[in-house]
Parts: sequence; structure tokens; C-alpha cells
Amino acid sequence: MSQYVEFVLLGLLIVIINNIPEFMCSIVNNKFMLLLLILLNTYLLKIYGISSGILFAVILVVILNSGKVSMSNQEGFVPKISTWRPTNFSSPCQVDLDRKLKVNSEQANIASTKQIDGNTNGIVS
Repeated sequence: MSQYVEFVLLGLLIVIINNIPEFMCSIVNNKFMLLLLILLNTYLLKIYGISSGILFAVILVVILNSGKVSMSNQEGFVPKISTWRPTNFSSPCQVDLDRKLKVNSEQANIASTKQIDGNTNGIVS
């Protein structure tokens, strides 16, 4: 009986190498079908022997290699890191924020250039 299963799997492998049917190409996208085929492979390996398991594994590799991966998941891709840019600022908010950023950057610049004696490039603070 195991020889017949091996002949059927070998014939299926030859057919799949020449032309893969369209419904088998979509197996790559369906995780449930992929799991079912892997379980079928372990069943064939246990019941009909190692050569049947290897033939079916080669069939799975050929199907997975030539399968068409769906790009529908990547079309709506939103990166985790995104920059929030509001459409408008009110005038005081923008000016105050800009002033605060400039003052903080100048204080950080002065603090980073201070010498040990407390002078900044010859200017006493």
C-alpha cells in the first residue's frame, strides 16, 4: 500500500513541478491550510513511511516556493513610529513654544561649553 501512495505522491510532484494550480498558490496566505498540510505530512510519515513523508515535504516546499504572497496586508501599512503634525497652531502657542525651545537650546549650549572655572570661552557668567 505504501508503494501506491509513493507513486501517487511522485505523480503529484511531477504535475506540480510543471504547472502549479492557482488554488495551491493561495495556500501560502492561509495559515490554517498550511498547518493542515504539515499535519498531513506527519500523518503520511507515520503511516506510510519516511519516503512518503519526504516526497510530500518536497511537494510542500515546491508549493511554498512558488506561492503568491498577498500584498494586501502591506498596502495599509502604518509604521509604528509616526510624526504627529497638527494642521494648525494658534499664534500664542506657536510663539511661546518656539521661544521656550530656543531658550532651552541656548542654555544647553552654554552648559555644554562651560569650562571648569565657570567661564564660557573667556566670558564670565
